[in-house]
Amino acid sequence: MRRLAVLFFVALMAGCASYGNEIDQSQVERIVKGETTETEVRSMLGSPMSVGISSEGKKYYMYVYTRSQVKASSFIPVVGLVAGGADTNTQTLQVWFDESGVVSSYAYNNTDQEIKTGIF
Repeated sequence: MRRLAVLFFVALMAGCASYGNEIDQSQVERIVKGETTETEVRSMLGSPMSVGISSEGKKYYMYVYTRSQVKASSFIPVVGLVAGGADTNTQTLQVWFDESGVVSSYAYNNTDQEIKTGIF
């Protein structure tokens, strides 16, 4: 019985994965176009996943977070083949800055998805 409990715990832990740092929506709401600076954005949200330059020459920060939780039914023999899958949450934030390092625009997206891996 103990061995079965250990196997269940290992399977449960293997069923979750994340990438990046979670984006705090309350911090995003504090960003003000024309006022918030690069330094303030980094202070609120930490280091961005990537930094780039748009085709218009504007600097931008990209923040990305993804978390995926495998459904328990995926671990059940036979049932997992039919009804397996995962629930995934993805957050993205892109912040553009003007030449003086002040936020000129930003876009935040929070998406929940159900990924089905079963036959149906």
